[in-house]
Amino acid sequence: MADDTSKPRICINHVAGRYLVYDVNDIAYLRTTWHMCGTLFGTLPQAQQQNIFLGLPLELMQEEARLLVDQRVAMIVDDSLAHRDAIKALSETDKADILAVKIQEQDKLMLANREESMKKKEAAIENAKASGKWKTKPAKAPGASTSRTEEGSLFASASDTIVDGGGGEELASTGQRTSPEDGSRQYIIPMASSAIGPHHLRLPQEPNHAPNPPEARYQVYKHLQSLGYFMSPGLRFGCQYVAYPGDPLRFHSHFLVKSLRWDEELSILDLVGGGRLGTGVKKAWMISGLEQPDKEADESEVQDVRTFCIEWAGFG
Repeated sequence: MADDTSKPRICINHVAGRYLVYDVNDIAYLRTTWHMCGTLFGTLPQAQQQNIFLGLPLELMQEEARLLVDQRVAMIVDDSLAHRDAIKALSETDKADILAVKIQEQDKLMLANREESMKKKEAAIENAKASGKWKTKPAKAPGASTSRTEEGSLFASASDTIVDGGGGEELASTGQRTSPEDGSRQYIIPMASSAIGPHHLRLPQEPNHAPNPPEARYQVYKHLQSLGYFMSPGLRFGCQYVAYPGDPLRFHSHFLVKSLRWDEELSILDLVGGGRLGTGVKKAWMISGLEQPDKEADESEVQDVRTFCIEWAGFG
């Protein structure tokens, strides 16, 4: 694909050996233009089925990250160094603004959770009344104390207060909220360095070193990607890539791809097992690699990629 210089470079964060993309617009661009789907592995705090509701960030394979850097579409940013330098560059006013926004987000989430809990409680009461299982508690004598358990410890009382995240000097310096004069209870949210996330920081726009996957494997990926195939990790099928003729949301995969060096040995058991596995899951097993290097050719000359497809005959 041609180098798209009209679009700013995508920032790929290098975190603990993984190459991550956080911007949803960049992810959409990579999928539609560069046929890169990646792997979502972000989790949602309140989702029970984490394997279904995975979200940002998106992890790219080393081959995908290197291709984007080679094509000058993206740059690699060392996340730990960039995060540290960006935090040092923030002024106290910037930090206070970020923490105030963070508190506002937490307040909204708390209010939403409280409303949902109250709705569930009211629905449970209505169901109990409809089924005749609802029992009214006897009235207490005047002056008798009422425990928090009886009032419903899971639900905040009417005197509980959520303070606007506007902050103030004390909020900015300590992250705590003082009790108001009327004595109502307020929430205290401790401030930690993790409160400032990647989306709050202005990361330096300077490229870093690209990943360095094995050359034969990278050339095979680059060759198939140039033909329009979508590639995803193939670990669950015992291969390196699973190749799709179009977007995986619309098409079934066609090939289980395994790259080899020219002089790399391949046992007959691997050959038979790969062919049987590919045919068993309605795919072809593809062996691919660089052609034998020509001793007289220039070292800078790019070698061609050769592919072979194996299907197991006799399956019913």
